[in-house]
Amino acid sequence: MPLTRKDNVVNMPEKLAIDGGKPVRTTPFPTAKRWGAHPEFPGASIIGKEEEKAVVEVIRSQSLFRYYGSNLLNKVSQFEKEFENLMGIKHAQAVTSGTAALNTGLAALGVGPGDEVIVPAYTFVASPEAVAAQKAIPVFAEIDYSLGLDPEDLKKKITKYTKAIMPVHLGGAPSKMDTIMEIAENHDLLVIEDCAQDIGGKYKGKRVGTIGDVGAFSLQLHKNITTGDGGIVATDDDKIYERVARYQDHGNFRGKVGGGEDDEAFIGQVYRMNELTGAVALEQLKKLDKIIELMKRPYFRIIKEIKDVHGLRMREIEDESGISASDVTIFVEDPDKAERFSGALKAEGIPVGLRYQGKPVYALPQIMNMRTTTDVGCPWKCPLYKGKVKYKMGLCPKTEDIAKRTFNIGMNPLFTDQDADDIIHAIKKVVENLL
Repeated sequence: MPLTRKDNVVNMPEKLAIDGGKPVRTTPFPTAKRWGAHPEFPGASIIGKEEEKAVVEVIRSQSLFRYYGSNLLNKVSQFEKEFENLMGIKHAQAVTSGTAALNTGLAALGVGPGDEVIVPAYTFVASPEAVAAQKAIPVFAEIDYSLGLDPEDLKKKITKYTKAIMPVHLGGAPSKMDTIMEIAENHDLLVIEDCAQDIGGKYKGKRVGTIGDVGAFSLQLHKNITTGDGGIVATDDDKIYERVARYQDHGNFRGKVGGGEDDEAFIGQVYRMNELTGAVALEQLKKLDKIIELMKRPYFRIIKEIKDVHGLRMREIEDESGISASDVTIFVEDPDKAERFSGALKAEGIPVGLRYQGKPVYALPQIMNMRTTTDVGCPWKCPLYKGKVKYKMGLCPKTEDIAKRTFNIGMNPLFTDQDADDIIHAIKKVVENLL
């Protein structure tokens, strides 16, 4: 067992709870109703009378559909307008989920059969899933210690079939958008930002989701603001917006910038947000920046105290002032000790997670085996696709190495300084014993 020495006195480190010692934390964190539960759900934790009042208003209006009703309150339209104002973007379209936002955004960009879209190898399944749902091919590129696309590997993955790049802003911090946009411009590629885990975040003064051609956001329960499920598509381009508005509503057009004639309609989906969801979204949006500021307090308190701890590595963030601070992410330098580290920290009462079970997204069987709802094999076996992809472990070795060592601790706007200090104490205690 390691020893610490101070003023010529040798001190034994605290005994780990996993080895029978006293845990640092013996009570649940705010919003975690049971011991050991994750204290996440930032937006949900501050749902109050405002959301309740707004929902009751919609119920009493008897007009739950967003486009018409006997007493339509236009909650979804108000939410879209307020989102545009807050984000500094011309157009926002509310939809049913973050995945619906990705599908709608890709469709609006014209991504389809025969196309490749470059996706980070470390992300939630929705990112490549939406690409495949549009009958295009997800091509995986390495990540770096930002947890976003590694620009150098991104360049290597571009082929003559590449149509778009999908940077993913994981865990409340942005990808390296300056470099990614430069690469996209040099190769005449479209960019769709997956902002599901960073709604409200910024990159060098601009809100994430307003940098590329399209931004896709989620309002699922884990997100900075929530409606349970829901999503938003954002763009500055009028033509892209018209296609977004059409695609989420049967391919017809009920948008705000004119639109074309009926013969411009195309086959779409039904991803329309309803008025009940819009009512909650509108009230949650008003709280977004406050939620982020509240999460930044424990986030920076923790980072300040652990950034120089030997045995850990911190996340690379180009613009710390712009993070939405939903997660503290740490990397254990020794992969052989990652599992023990996680178990020890949990035993201390800290709800830490090995992000995505320590695996790249292509390790999921539906991706690895290119499995869809039919046996045809589309999009991978589509005759319109002339490229060649194969998914296997070892495809992105740098990502696979980082994934085994990446842990996240969810932040919450209700966290106190004591909550942050318990996390700091537990991390230092575990590191001192194990790393």
